[in-house]
Amino acid sequence: MLRRLLGGSSALLLGSMLTACASSQTLSVAPMGAGSGPVSRLISHPDSVYVRFHFVRADPKELVFEAEFSNAANHPVTVDPARFYFLPLPDSAAKNAAVSAASPASTASRRLAFNPDMRLDSLAHRRDELADKASHVSMLQVLLLVASTAENVASVNKRETPIERTNRQVRQQGGQAFFEVQRVVRAVQAQHLATVVAEQAVSSLRRATLQPGDRAVGLVYFPRLDAARQLRFVLAFDEHPVQFDFT
Repeated sequence: MLRRLLGGSSALLLGSMLTACASSQTLSVAPMGAGSGPVSRLISHPDSVYVRFHFVRADPKELVFEAEFSNAANHPVTVDPARFYFLPLPDSAAKNAAVSAASPASTASRRLAFNPDMRLDSLAHRRDELADKASHVSMLQVLLLVASTAENVASVNKRETPIERTNRQVRQQGGQAFFEVQRVVRAVQAQHLATVVAEQAVSSLRRATLQPGDRAVGLVYFPRLDAARQLRFVLAFDEHPVQFDFT
């Protein structure tokens, strides 16, 4: 059964290093106790559910991991990434309160993974906002057009020097050009977000019930925390927690 589930899939690397956006910071995420060679982590449970978990990258505000669940049991199990979390291990958080060793899963210290559906909805909402702004004339641009028209009418009744006329035209054209550039920028941003939403709708791990023989794999997004040297990630299927420690 396990061979059928996992056959053909390569071992996933748990160790990785990625430079953060700030040039002076480097984020290293690797499993605790990892040696110099490639490391693979496979955790099995009495229920015959197998879990893999590895670091993918660090975005400016997020840590991105990939999780894989394979159900070799004879009953269905439910996976809900919105309930995954991590917490800094004791004496590892430089800027956060110490986590009690007696209660390592303290609610106050937990940092929940982003709910994939809510995250995608938020990105889609932002995409639609930008697309709407890119396709409409803003009120400020309308007011600028009115002011420019009034200024042009007033200029007919007074003698403008060539320099004054040129300055007026350049100023008005510059104002309109600014709004045109804003629309183009928003259209590009909306298109980028549309691509991101489409890709993450496929690649993100979503809540699912795995029937016997089923497998689920996808990306999980956590809030970024640079202040801790050691992190414990807790995944779960049904009510069974699975822990991965990283440093």
